[in-house]
Amino acid sequence: MVRKLDSLPQAEREKIETDLLAISVIYNERYGIVTTETNVEQQVPEHLRSYFFQRLNYYRGA
Repeated sequence: MVRKLDSLPQAEREKIETDLLAISVIYNERYGIVTTETNVEQQVPEHLRSYFFQRLNYYRGA
């Protein structure tokens, strides 16, 4: 079984994973589940940290 995400370049997959991490932080905030942003931030690759915070701000405003 071929998945569409498997065919994407590594950089695109990392961006999607970073976006999903940002969504999970916002989901937990909205439902009152305690999460620490720093723990999630450590899972994000260094070169995508600014993108992660940009997505957090975007989802917080939505």
